[in-house]
Amino acid sequence: MSSPSFLSTSALAKNLEDHWRGYRVSGDFAFFVEFTVSLNSLTEYLKQRHMPGLMRLAEELEHIALALFGDVTQHPLTTDPAGDIERKLAHLLGELRRHKETPAPSRRQSDLPGGDARTRSRGVLIVAADDHPGLETMRGQLSFFGFLPTVTSWAEPTAGTQAPLAILCLPGQSGVWPEASVAIIAALRARFPASHIYCLEVPVELENIVRLQRAGVDTCIPITSGYADILPLLLDLVRDTEPEADRVLIVEDSQVATAFARRSLAQHGIESLSIADPRRLLDAAAKYHPDAILMDMHMPFCSGVEATAALRQVADYQALPVIYLSGETDIAQQVEALRLGGDQFLTKPFNPVVLAAVVKTKIARYREMRQSGQHDGLTRLLNHTTAKMRLAQHIADTPPGGQLVVAMLDIDHFKRVNDTYGHPAGDQVIRDLAWLLRGRLRSSDLIGRYGGEEFIIGLPDTDLASARVQLDRIREDFAVLPHAHNGEGGVIYASFSCGLAALSDFPALPELIAAADTALLQAKRAGRNRVMVASTASIPGM
Repeated sequence: MSSPSFLSTSALAKNLEDHWRGYRVSGDFAFFVEFTVSLNSLTEYLKQRHMPGLMRLAEELEHIALALFGDVTQHPLTTDPAGDIERKLAHLLGELRRHKETPAPSRRQSDLPGGDARTRSRGVLIVAADDHPGLETMRGQLSFFGFLPTVTSWAEPTAGTQAPLAILCLPGQSGVWPEASVAIIAALRARFPASHIYCLEVPVELENIVRLQRAGVDTCIPITSGYADILPLLLDLVRDTEPEADRVLIVEDSQVATAFARRSLAQHGIESLSIADPRRLLDAAAKYHPDAILMDMHMPFCSGVEATAALRQVADYQALPVIYLSGETDIAQQVEALRLGGDQFLTKPFNPVVLAAVVKTKIARYREMRQSGQHDGLTRLLNHTTAKMRLAQHIADTPPGGQLVVAMLDIDHFKRVNDTYGHPAGDQVIRDLAWLLRGRLRSSDLIGRYGGEEFIIGLPDTDLASARVQLDRIREDFAVLPHAHNGEGGVIYASFSCGLAALSDFPALPELIAAADTALLQAKRAGRNRVMVASTASIPGM
């Protein structure tokens, strides 16, 4: 069975429809199981692809199916529940087929035929009063980063026919969301099920957030956040990277249980490797690099609890999720197992949908925790330590004669920005440069915040001439990028200087970074707002 990660919405819709048709013709409960699992896979797919409205439709149908999933005696379904499912399924399939998927454009400017990322049409509908403060700044920044904003009033919120990538709702009065506005948002959700809806200036109060969520809002941005905080969220919607594959190591001595678990995971696009002997656990984990472990409680040689305790002795696996699989129903033993290193307990026979949901949730939280230690909090780029570590890996992976260019960037006169406009404005300039780099460079390129206002970039399979052209374009774009701030005038401008060095000239990591840094210093001394290339003649001792 193909992994959901590599299927289109049309293929998933056909898969879902075929399983339902098979169930209706035969009345066989096995077909209903396949239908429910396919529906759950579709929901996960829509979530990964940032299609919240369609995901809500799939979730609503999934909840109905799951309520009928556990009792075989209810099948085949009678006319009423079957009709309810068919009506909602027809609605979902219609919306899936109406939605046309278009591939996200490459993030590298030089790869774009006939223009760059700024000219790509990515519709964003802004619902706000014409005189809303900050509206023009928001529209200008969205346009600069490759989006096509359209502003409409609350009186005519559904003007136009094309479904936007996202809908941004700004309240008529700061922090106030009247019932009329909430009703309009609900209408927008019904009309544009595939669009992501954001509400800005939302008071951090549970009642307000719940009201907006019920109306169909996907993300509430607190009133304490700035308008520019919407940019990284929109950039995430159009990122061109495939979701990272989920990898699960199954430690189970029963071939039947292993086969069932692997099939359940595969139906949800989760890769797996199984071992029957717990004595192979540490070696398998080191080679397979799993994101989670499914651990049987009772195995030859040692128990699952003992195996987990041994696993936790290795620093790299102290936070790795371990999910116990067992026929054990003694609550006291389950609690004790969790205390001794486990993260979840599933009792056999387990529901395949629940298994996949638990695994995906545990993996998502594990990755969030792992990435928080590797990324800079302000920009969400790689931090200093991780950037150098990844760059070292790039060097190790570059074959003899291969190409790799390192760039060091520094924002010009940054102290003056902080002193004149304040540190929040300085932080915004740093974030804007980070987002611009993410938008212009490839997903394979390394981007990190080296410290303060300095950035480091690694460009694999790139020569110096191409790298210079690429960074010079980004430099030109950044110099005319308006940065929002709260002071008089609304926007400020900044520039950066850049130094480049090639691996072919400086084959070791310390020398490569030092050479790029020296070229950056030369660019500063030459007048700033320029890109300069390091040469061996310019580096002391070379």
